[in-house]
Amino acid sequence: MEALIAEAAARGQAELDLVSVDSTSARAHHHATGLVLDPELLETLEKDVAEGKGASPKGKTRR
Repeated sequence: MEALIAEAAARGQAELDLVSVDSTSARAHHHATGLVLDPELLETLEKDVAEGKGASPKGKTRR
């Protein structure tokens, strides 16, 4: 990031007094992203989640 800012400043495309980097991230529901799932796939995924067959959290195992 520093290299990009320095390069932009060298070309006169960035005022270093105004540069700010934010690491905030935002998540959106899949409906908000425009993601389209096959109805059969969605039904299967929802069924698996309801039955507890969903993916395990990273680094965790089911008991």
